[in-house]
Amino acid sequence: MQQSLFLEGLIFSVVAIGGIGLVAWWLYASPLAASVKKALPVSPKTSQTFGLLIALGVFLFSVGGYWDASEHVVTGIVPGGDDFLWPPHLMLYSGFLLSFVVAIAGLIALARPNLAAGIRDPRLWVRRSPYVGATVLAAGYGLLSVPGDAIWHELYGVDLTAWSVPHIFLMLAAVSTSLCAIGLLLQSFQKSGSQRAGSLLILLLLGITLSEAYLVAVLEWELKTVSGLILARPAWLYPVILAGFAFFVISLGRRLVAGPWTATTVALLFFAWRIGSSAFAEVVSGEPPRMTLVFVLGALLLDIAAQRSNRKGLSQALVEAAAFTAGFVVIALPTIQFVYLPYLTRFTPTDHLLTVLITFAVCAVLQPAALAVGGWLSGQRVKEKAVVGELAAAMGD
Repeated sequence: MQQSLFLEGLIFSVVAIGGIGLVAWWLYASPLAASVKKALPVSPKTSQTFGLLIALGVFLFSVGGYWDASEHVVTGIVPGGDDFLWPPHLMLYSGFLLSFVVAIAGLIALARPNLAAGIRDPRLWVRRSPYVGATVLAAGYGLLSVPGDAIWHELYGVDLTAWSVPHIFLMLAAVSTSLCAIGLLLQSFQKSGSQRAGSLLILLLLGITLSEAYLVAVLEWELKTVSGLILARPAWLYPVILAGFAFFVISLGRRLVAGPWTATTVALLFFAWRIGSSAFAEVVSGEPPRMTLVFVLGALLLDIAAQRSNRKGLSQALVEAAAFTAGFVVIALPTIQFVYLPYLTRFTPTDHLLTVLITFAVCAVLQPAALAVGGWLSGQRVKEKAVVGELAAAMGD
């Protein structure tokens, strides 16, 4: 029976991931004879409307995820099979459904003027307005993953880890949907000249994006009861993963929204959203996860370092990584040592040192990646390959 369920879950996951991957390649990477510039994009007003509606879907699956975690702890139940769609899952997947429906409407809005102009290749439409098609793929995967995820839940029950294949790809779908909403909103604000008015919403969405990533990346360390499977992982892994995601998102915020305190603002908005999501979970369930490690000081030092440094490329990546790491570990390491110690009893001086060194290295590598993603989202391409090459050479030395 278990072997049969495993094969079914594997098949559903492979079909969903492979199918979406194949369509994504065809839409975005397959060779084209015609120029993408021939296609007509969606209007700024349409981009803004779709971006706001997709953002609503993002809100739903972000809050639903923390409610789901709380319900697991309170009830001890990991629903599977016919019982999979309990209220938290309904809220979570309704967010994907809303985003998917809105994105399909976006494709229709793209198709009509392009077909009228004689442009019939949907690849041209999608590459001209990439965030609409990407939302269809990301949210579509979120919906297609339901059967496979339900089988994995039924198969593993309480032993199911957040790092299971369906959960990891579900996180990627959620994060991708959030980034597409940000891209649509940025596109509309830039063309309408109202970018300043939407900056706070963009930064809030970045904070929510980080919250979604943490649901899979680090939530298992933050539950009130930490399993032996989690304790068997290297003790430094939790702070390093948490810091890496945080650094990437706040660096992305600095790339997308101009301002001296952008990283700090994203960090504060993230914690406001996390507190709100946890409060909702506590009200409806009674057992939210613990607060994640605080990285606001790291974000503040990153902002200060970026303001005072005139460096470029590798030097700037190292400066920003060092500033964030210093501010992060000052709070994170004592928190683990004195608050989480009953759960991370093997957190030794060596683990402290490894946390500092690996966090710095990870952030230095992620800095140019964040700039590159920010360039794609804002429509302003940046050349970061040279920075990555310098980093690789430096590590090789």
